[in-house]
Amino acid sequence: METELISIREEYEELIGLASNATGVDKRRRGFAFERLLYKLFNFEQLEPRTGYRPLGEQIDGSIYLDGRIYLLEAKWHAEPLPASTLYQFKGKVEGKLAGTIGIFISMSGYAEDAVDALVLGKTLNIILLDQRDLDVAIARSLGFTNVLKRKLRMAAEEGAIYFPSEGEIVTAEKKKLVEIDLLHYDHVSGGVVTTQAIDATTADLLIVCEGDTDREIIALLSERILGKAGSNRSIKITVARGKITIPRVANALWNTFYSESKVLIVTDGDDDPVRTKEMLQKGLEFNEWIAAIPNPSIEVWLDLDVSLMKKWRLEHRLEQCRQAASNLEIEELLKRDEQFALFHDAILGK
Repeated sequence: METELISIREEYEELIGLASNATGVDKRRRGFAFERLLYKLFNFEQLEPRTGYRPLGEQIDGSIYLDGRIYLLEAKWHAEPLPASTLYQFKGKVEGKLAGTIGIFISMSGYAEDAVDALVLGKTLNIILLDQRDLDVAIARSLGFTNVLKRKLRMAAEEGAIYFPSEGEIVTAEKKKLVEIDLLHYDHVSGGVVTTQAIDATTADLLIVCEGDTDREIIALLSERILGKAGSNRSIKITVARGKITIPRVANALWNTFYSESKVLIVTDGDDDPVRTKEMLQKGLEFNEWIAAIPNPSIEVWLDLDVSLMKKWRLEHRLEQCRQAASNLEIEELLKRDEQFALFHDAILGK
């Protein structure tokens, strides 16, 4: 069994190692290889996988069986984050099946920043979202797909968080690195959670919850600069909620389950209505130990970037522009003219 697991891990690392400028043919081959790899993974974990099949008028990538329930599966590996429309199509397929059926959507390119919000706003929740970070934790760091899925199902049921991250980012004055959010241990007889063991690297003085990957990158770079300039040894944990409306759900799940000892900073866009944004957080958050920095209209205003122009860029280019702008930012000047950045700055330093 160990040999098979090593083989799965090596195949996965080869797939994620494909160059971003690879040909379309190579990327399509990777997509097919990814489907085969998932089948191997699910079979290894005894999830009784079924490969793609075609009910009348639609395509289902496959299904797995876990704890007496069938889960429908769809997996994509595109160049850009998937829009809400793609998720709606899958949600519709799931809704057409037996009542209570749940779908699992895996997008190796992530999800558009408004996609998760669009799914959860006033709607029945029947799909769970995974991305590359979840697969990294499950395969590359050997937590296992079953454990990752059970954690996500629990958070979706208890907090309504259909996207709950398996990995976050720890930032200190010296560096930033990816870490697993937690490590759950399951009793394989009962199938229940018996202990929750935090990985050492996840201990942080401040937990930040933000909307998306662009925000996370900006926050990480600014935090690193602020801590470095102050000579601070504080550590910051950054977690992505994949949407604005979902921030309270993810924050509640993290606080209630893992991080009740950490201070929490919410960083979310004001979208030209920061008062209403603050009210949304006050209504949704179930604990009191939080503060919010609400850049308006968006966090890009701190970097003097044109959001409308950025939306036209590919994700990789967008992140690179954010990195450059954050590195060149005059922090002292921004502190004087932006109250929300000053609040963010003080929270990073624990003031």
